Amino acid sequence: MELQIVHLMNQFGRGELDWLTIFISQIPFLIVLWAVIAFLALFLDRRGKWIFLAIVAALALHFLISEGLLKHFLLNFFPLRARPWVAHPELIQPLGQRFTDSFFPSSHMASTLGVLTVLVFYYRKIWLPALIFVLLMAFARLHNGMHYPSDVLAGAFLGLIYGFLAITLVRYLERAAAKNSSDQNKTLSRAIPL
Repeated sequence: MELQIVHLMNQFGRGELDWLTIFISQIPFLIVLWAVIAFLALFLDRRGKWIFLAIVAALALHFLISEGLLKHFLLNFFPLRARPWVAHPELIQPLGQRFTDSFFPSSHMASTLGVLTVLVFYYRKIWLPALIFVLLMAFARLHNGMHYPSDVLAGAFLGLIYGFLAITLVRYLERAAAKNSSDQNKTLSRAIPL
Protein backbone atom coordinates (compact mmCIF):
# COMPACT_ATOMS: atom_id res chain seq x y z
CA MET A 1 0.00 0.00 0.00
CA GLU A 2 2.79 2.44 0.90
CA LEU A 3 4.56 1.73 -2.36
CA GLN A 4 1.40 2.52 -4.34
CA ILE A 5 1.06 5.86 -2.51
CA VAL A 6 4.69 6.76 -3.21
CA HIS A 7 4.27 5.74 -6.85
CA LEU A 8 1.13 7.89 -7.17
CA MET A 9 2.79 10.90 -5.51
CA ASN A 10 5.93 10.38 -7.59
CA GLN A 11 3.88 10.60 -10.77
CA PHE A 12 1.56 13.42 -9.64
CA GLY A 13 2.66 16.74 -11.13
CA ARG A 14 5.64 15.12 -12.84
CA GLY A 15 7.58 17.76 -14.71
CA GLU A 16 5.46 20.64 -13.41
CA LEU A 17 6.07 20.43 -9.66
CA ASP A 18 9.51 18.84 -9.71
CA TRP A 19 11.38 22.15 -9.39
CA LEU A 20 9.39 23.06 -6.27
CA THR A 21 9.75 19.72 -4.51
CA ILE A 22 13.46 19.63 -5.31
CA PHE A 23 13.96 23.20 -4.07
CA ILE A 24 12.19 22.90 -0.71
CA SER A 25 13.94 19.59 -0.01
CA GLN A 26 17.41 21.07 -0.36
CA ILE A 27 19.20 21.00 2.97
CA PRO A 28 21.04 24.31 2.37
CA PHE A 29 17.67 25.98 1.71
CA LEU A 30 16.26 24.64 4.97
CA ILE A 31 19.35 25.65 6.95
CA VAL A 32 19.17 29.19 5.59
CA LEU A 33 15.39 29.38 6.10
CA TRP A 34 15.51 28.25 9.73
CA ALA A 35 18.54 30.46 10.46
CA VAL A 36 16.92 33.55 8.94
CA ILE A 37 13.68 32.96 10.85
CA ALA A 38 15.54 32.35 14.12
CA PHE A 39 17.69 35.47 13.75
CA LEU A 40 14.72 37.61 12.72
CA ALA A 41 12.96 36.54 15.91
CA LEU A 42 16.12 37.15 17.93
CA PHE A 43 16.56 40.72 16.72
CA LEU A 44 12.99 41.84 16.03
CA ASP A 45 10.92 40.37 18.89
CA ARG A 46 11.19 41.33 22.56
CA ARG A 47 10.92 37.58 23.37
CA GLY A 48 13.37 36.84 20.56
CA LYS A 49 16.09 35.21 22.64
CA TRP A 50 13.57 32.67 23.95
CA ILE A 51 12.15 31.96 20.49
CA PHE A 52 15.67 31.61 19.10
CA LEU A 53 16.59 29.25 21.94
CA ALA A 54 13.44 27.17 21.37
CA ILE A 55 14.23 26.80 17.65
CA VAL A 56 17.80 25.76 18.46
CA ALA A 57 16.54 23.32 21.11
CA ALA A 58 14.02 21.74 18.70
CA LEU A 59 16.73 21.28 16.07
CA ALA A 60 19.18 19.92 18.66
CA LEU A 61 16.61 17.35 19.78
CA HIS A 62 16.04 16.42 16.14
CA PHE A 63 19.73 15.86 15.48
CA LEU A 64 20.31 13.96 18.71
CA ILE A 65 17.27 11.68 18.43
CA SER A 66 16.32 11.39 14.75
CA GLU A 67 19.78 11.58 13.25
CA GLY A 68 21.95 10.23 16.05
CA LEU A 69 19.83 7.63 17.80
CA LEU A 70 17.28 6.47 15.22
CA LYS A 71 19.16 6.83 11.95
CA HIS A 72 22.65 5.84 13.01
CA PHE A 73 22.89 4.10 16.38
CA LEU A 74 19.88 1.80 16.00
CA LEU A 75 20.98 0.75 12.52
CA ASN A 76 23.69 -1.26 14.25
CA PHE A 77 20.91 -3.52 15.56
CA PHE A 78 18.16 -3.35 12.93
CA PRO A 79 18.34 -3.82 9.16
CA LEU A 80 17.95 -0.83 6.89
CA ARG A 81 14.92 -0.74 4.61
CA ALA A 82 15.87 0.84 1.30
CA ARG A 83 14.35 4.13 0.25
CA PRO A 84 11.54 3.81 -2.33
CA TRP A 85 13.66 4.95 -5.26
CA VAL A 86 16.43 2.49 -4.34
CA ALA A 87 14.12 -0.46 -3.67
CA HIS A 88 11.89 0.09 -6.71
CA PRO A 89 13.83 1.89 -9.45
CA GLU A 90 11.42 0.55 -12.06
CA LEU A 91 8.51 2.40 -10.39
CA ILE A 92 9.99 5.42 -8.61
CA GLN A 93 12.00 8.11 -10.36
CA PRO A 94 14.21 9.93 -7.84
CA LEU A 95 14.26 13.72 -7.81
CA GLY A 96 16.73 16.04 -6.14
CA GLN A 97 19.49 14.78 -3.87
CA ARG A 98 19.49 10.99 -4.02
CA PHE A 99 19.80 9.98 -0.39
CA THR A 100 20.71 6.34 0.20
CA ASP A 101 21.12 6.44 3.98
CA SER A 102 18.50 5.47 6.51
CA PHE A 103 15.08 6.74 5.55
CA PHE A 104 13.22 6.37 8.85
CA PRO A 105 12.04 8.78 10.14
CA SER A 106 11.96 11.59 7.59
CA SER A 107 14.50 14.13 8.83
CA HIS A 108 13.03 16.81 6.60
CA MET A 109 9.64 16.38 8.28
CA ALA A 110 11.06 16.14 11.80
CA SER A 111 13.11 19.33 11.51
CA THR A 112 10.32 21.17 9.70
CA LEU A 113 7.67 20.27 12.28
CA GLY A 114 10.07 20.96 15.15
CA VAL A 115 10.78 24.50 14.00
CA LEU A 116 7.24 25.28 12.85
CA THR A 117 5.73 24.00 16.11
CA VAL A 118 7.86 26.54 17.95
CA LEU A 119 6.98 29.32 15.53
CA VAL A 120 3.24 28.66 15.60
CA PHE A 121 3.33 28.56 19.41
CA TYR A 122 4.85 32.05 19.54
CA TYR A 123 3.16 33.46 16.40
CA ARG A 124 -0.25 31.83 16.22
CA LYS A 125 -1.32 33.82 13.16
CA ILE A 126 1.17 31.98 10.93
CA TRP A 127 -0.56 28.61 11.40
CA LEU A 128 -1.96 28.52 7.85
CA PRO A 129 1.33 29.23 6.00
CA ALA A 130 3.04 26.80 8.39
CA LEU A 131 0.47 24.10 7.62
CA ILE A 132 0.83 24.69 3.87
CA PHE A 133 4.63 24.40 4.16
CA VAL A 134 4.32 21.17 6.17
CA LEU A 135 1.95 19.62 3.63
CA LEU A 136 4.20 20.71 0.78
CA MET A 137 7.22 19.17 2.51
CA ALA A 138 5.33 15.91 3.08
CA PHE A 139 4.33 15.82 -0.58
CA ALA A 140 7.88 16.67 -1.68
CA ARG A 141 9.42 13.77 0.25
CA LEU A 142 7.00 11.34 -1.39
CA HIS A 143 7.11 12.98 -4.83
CA ASN A 144 10.91 12.91 -4.82
CA GLY A 145 10.84 9.17 -4.04
CA MET A 146 12.83 9.54 -0.82
CA HIS A 147 10.28 8.28 1.71
CA TYR A 148 7.30 6.08 2.35
CA PRO A 149 4.22 7.63 4.03
CA SER A 150 5.08 6.00 7.38
CA ASP A 151 8.51 7.70 7.31
CA VAL A 152 6.87 11.07 6.74
CA LEU A 153 4.26 10.51 9.48
CA ALA A 154 6.91 9.35 11.96
CA GLY A 155 9.04 12.39 11.15
CA ALA A 156 6.05 14.69 11.61
CA PHE A 157 5.17 13.09 14.94
CA LEU A 158 8.74 13.35 16.21
CA GLY A 159 8.98 16.95 15.00
CA LEU A 160 5.89 17.86 17.03
CA ILE A 161 7.46 16.22 20.08
CA TYR A 162 10.75 18.09 19.55
CA GLY A 163 8.90 21.37 19.17
CA PHE A 164 6.77 20.87 22.30
CA LEU A 165 9.76 19.71 24.35
CA ALA A 166 11.75 22.75 23.21
CA ILE A 167 8.87 25.08 24.11
CA THR A 168 8.50 23.45 27.54
CA LEU A 169 12.22 23.74 28.24
CA VAL A 170 12.43 27.35 27.12
CA ARG A 171 9.32 28.38 29.09
CA TYR A 172 10.87 26.80 32.18
CA LEU A 173 14.13 28.71 31.59
CA GLU A 174 12.20 31.92 30.93
CA ARG A 175 10.25 31.60 34.19
CA ALA A 176 13.46 30.79 36.10
CA ALA A 177 15.18 33.85 34.61
CA ALA A 178 12.21 36.08 35.47
CA LYS A 179 12.14 34.76 39.04
CA ASN A 180 15.89 35.24 39.39
CA SER A 181 15.61 38.80 38.07
CA SER A 182 12.74 39.53 40.45
CA ASP A 183 14.70 38.12 43.40
CA GLN A 184 17.73 40.25 42.47
CA ASN A 185 15.58 43.37 42.23
CA LYS A 186 14.11 42.70 45.69
CA THR A 187 17.59 42.16 47.13
CA LEU A 188 18.87 45.31 45.45
CA SER A 189 15.94 47.42 46.68
CA ARG A 190 16.54 46.23 50.28
CA ALA A 191 20.25 46.99 50.03
CA ILE A 192 19.79 50.58 48.81
CA PRO A 193 18.38 52.84 51.53
CA LEU A 194 15.75 55.28 50.35
